[in-house]
Amino acid sequence: MCRVGIIGGTFDPIHLAHIYIAEEAKKKLNLDKVIFMPAGIQPLKTDKKVTEASLRLEMVQKAIEGKIGFEVSDYEIKKEGKSYTYKTLEHFYKEYKDLYFIIGADCLLDIDKWKEIEKIFSLCKFVVFTRPGYNNNELVNKKRFVEEKYNGDIILLEVPGIHISSTEIREKIINNEKVDDILPAVVLDIIKEKGLYREH
Repeated sequence: MCRVGIIGGTFDPIHLAHIYIAEEAKKKLNLDKVIFMPAGIQPLKTDKKVTEASLRLEMVQKAIEGKIGFEVSDYEIKKEGKSYTYKTLEHFYKEYKDLYFIIGADCLLDIDKWKEIEKIFSLCKFVVFTRPGYNNNELVNKKRFVEEKYNGDIILLEVPGIHISSTEIREKIINNEKVDDILPAVVLDIIKEKGLYREH
């Protein structure tokens, strides 16, 4: 059976930590491939300004080009309406029965706000990567609580050295600070060419 990881996100922009997390998940969980899923309209982020979907998709495509076992899907971008995780997983479950949905620690702490969470757990295992700034005991307790409440399966994946966020990158670009050490070169080229993140 094909073991498939799905890493979703706004990817605004995709950065080296996203790539590193996907590589670590693929290796540690013995995944056959990881699918990057740029978000369409996220229900919990409708108040935030997001870069045009086609540009975010292009940045992801360029960032993972040539990397074995990495793919990108435009499913959520092309789908009309808001992007709900359970709908995305239903779509991929038709083809892959062994799904691992890769999220950050912040998502685990907010998981009670997600729609159809029990259905989500029936379709996949959650892979939660830890980040600096999050209390490990709090994450372990939340994992146990969520697994019992929703009959789910959560894997905590320790990924050391993750200090990058897309928000931080956008702020650095606005302030003309160095970002070439935290972005794939091809992504930085697109950002410069399109003049992205130059305004608040």
